[in-house]
Amino acid sequence: MVEPISIIGLVGQISDLIQRAYNYGKAVHDAQSDMRKLYTELLALKGVFEQLEKLDITSAEPHIANLKHSKEFRKTLSSTSELIGRLMKNLNKKQTYSRRVNAFLWPWVKDDVKADIQDLERIKTWFILLIMSENSTQMDVLMIESREILDIARESQARGKLKDEEEKREKIREWIQPFSPKQLHAKAIKKRMKGTGTWFLDGDFKVWREGGAGSPRVLWLRGKSGSGKTTLHAAAVEKLKSVHQEDPRIGQAYYYSSFDDIGSQQPLNILGSILYQISEQHPEALESIDQLRKSGFILGESALLRLISEHMSNFETFFVSVDAMNESLRCMEVFEMLLHLVADNPNVRLFITAISSCSHWLDDLQLEEPPKMMEVDMGTGDADKDIDFYIKNRISEERLLRRLSDVTKLQLREKLLDNAKGMFRYAQCQLDSLRSLRTAKMVLNALNNLPKDIYEVYQKILLSIPEADILLARESLFFLSVALRPLTIQELAEAAVLEDYKPRIDEECRLPEPMVLLEICQGLVDYDAATGVVTLAHSSVRAYITSSFTREGEVGYFSYDISGIHASIANRCLSYLLLGHFQDGCCTHDELEKKFEDYPLLRYASQYWPHHAKLTDRGGRHETSALTLCLSHKKAGGGNFSFWVQCLMPYTSKDTITATEPLYYASSFGLADLVKSLLTSEGVDVDARGGRFKSSALHAACYRGHVEIARQLLECGADVNLRDSDGRTALFWAEKLGRSDIVDLFQDPKYAQTKGRTVVTLSSFPEEIDYPMWFCYVVTRGAGSA
Repeated sequence: MVEPISIIGLVGQISDLIQRAYNYGKAVHDAQSDMRKLYTELLALKGVFEQLEKLDITSAEPHIANLKHSKEFRKTLSSTSELIGRLMKNLNKKQTYSRRVNAFLWPWVKDDVKADIQDLERIKTWFILLIMSENSTQMDVLMIESREILDIARESQARGKLKDEEEKREKIREWIQPFSPKQLHAKAIKKRMKGTGTWFLDGDFKVWREGGAGSPRVLWLRGKSGSGKTTLHAAAVEKLKSVHQEDPRIGQAYYYSSFDDIGSQQPLNILGSILYQISEQHPEALESIDQLRKSGFILGESALLRLISEHMSNFETFFVSVDAMNESLRCMEVFEMLLHLVADNPNVRLFITAISSCSHWLDDLQLEEPPKMMEVDMGTGDADKDIDFYIKNRISEERLLRRLSDVTKLQLREKLLDNAKGMFRYAQCQLDSLRSLRTAKMVLNALNNLPKDIYEVYQKILLSIPEADILLARESLFFLSVALRPLTIQELAEAAVLEDYKPRIDEECRLPEPMVLLEICQGLVDYDAATGVVTLAHSSVRAYITSSFTREGEVGYFSYDISGIHASIANRCLSYLLLGHFQDGCCTHDELEKKFEDYPLLRYASQYWPHHAKLTDRGGRHETSALTLCLSHKKAGGGNFSFWVQCLMPYTSKDTITATEPLYYASSFGLADLVKSLLTSEGVDVDARGGRFKSSALHAACYRGHVEIARQLLECGADVNLRDSDGRTALFWAEKLGRSDIVDLFQDPKYAQTKGRTVVTLSSFPEEIDYPMWFCYVVTRGAGSA
């Protein structure tokens, strides 16, 4: 008997699937129970099909023979085949991403597994009833159940398709938008008091948004630190969201650069976020972006700008808004790129907030034809009206303050408004302080001694910290001031007790209650209970600590220069990694997860010590500590160095980690002083291969764009013709990624002949190359990729 989908063929597919389910269950943590159920159902279904295949149609009852030849039977077989195919696909994901098996992660959602098992059970039952049916009446029942199974199959297929789309979108998000602005937006909009900002939203912002003939397409909101720009930007974003919801032909993308998260400041992340938000509103863009991702496309700034322009054209109007442009890295270049988007796309309107006037930015850019811009200054009476509105509302909401006499309330309002000088932050801090007082008389006394500005507010807070807590407060504020991403309260508690000279971590050193830091630094830090993240309360706190006002005043102990604190934190992170607990090198994944749990600062220290080291302009103990970490590579098991690399890349094999020399990572991170020290160390091999693609230190330096390190390596005789496992030279990647300064370096005659061979240029390779996916990650996403 020949069927469009044969029973014997399904038996073979199920047999293969059974073996895969068994292997999956053994490999994946917590999957054993579900895989056992799946395994059992598959065995039972296989037995049913084997019995069905043996069924002799010639001697069977007519109703059974008729059913086996029916359209319903064939469709049920087809549905079974589709289900088996989907199960195979899900299990194959675990085979494809085998590193994740070791990390005990589920790419296959548990709820989906249970739904698939239920579908298998229904199908198995249907075929069993077919074999056991005794008359045509029972056949009619089976026909009805067959239709139900087909409906279930269609639902499962739709569910699978939706999941595939979600997975594709997540991969694209990881590729082009490593930093999402959604959390910062939610935080900003939460701070807005209803009724504030209408002077802007119903005024200049509305004129810009509606875009009449000849109206400016660039809106610039200027305001000093603490004036409420971010909150106003968030309110504007909400307005634009409602416009998009009413008319899908109008698109929008927004972004926030944050002083306390270096990821938010990266130009690539800003452009990538804009592109990803476009793809969310225009599904056709998603498919074309995914094709580029799969092809190994190199995603640089120019490529992102081209893609953004291409897909923006599908909207009648597209709004782009960026908050705190001055906080972004290479902010002038980002501004210029966004202006080009406006110039190249007549349907695009740009809204930017910053602390300085746009005229200064335009003067620096010296554009031939600057766009028509509208600048709004928050230092006007309109902004003061918002602050007054905020003060009145807070007074009416606070139990103690609303009991004050009308005369005192008016006095409080006038004094706060006068001292605020356009700063919401000042009014907020003072009202927070006043509401904690016990009596109305205490409020009256406080009114006569209010700080004259925000810096005096911060000084007053620091002076009120008990002497026993001053060191903890100082270390906490220092770490938060230069942290390259927001810290959890557990990470901060660990960092605050680390000593520069005698690194030691045990229960005697640690704070029993990390939350005490919030009490000690009250008014200077913010805590998000939902995420467990603690940050400085405002960028003005960092500005104050680094100012001459602090350095020369009563709280000089809290003053620091940014370069010096980066050096100190780099050394503390290195000291943490050099603890004896990590001296045995690589460990199992279970052990690594336990160490991450037991040592809260481990993730941050591993990822960010090189970046802190690069952000200091002075030598210090961190250089000695970095060299000590690298030289531990020679110890059995790779020492603390190999453990650090495993923390960076937990899915990389132990063999790859231990086989890669420290020079490779130092070159990749751009640590010039460390590279210099390693090149003079005993037994160094400048051409040692490392990483997953057997690249040299020169490959890493050229890929990352570290021209001075490339020069050092070439001076020490690095082989310019050495190829990685994909057959590419270091020069190939310098040319491919547009590293013109490194390409020029390679043209120097003294490097043209190295190790007796000729330089291989880009033209030596075919134009169309299937680039490996690991090269698609942008420069800011880690070191171990070259």
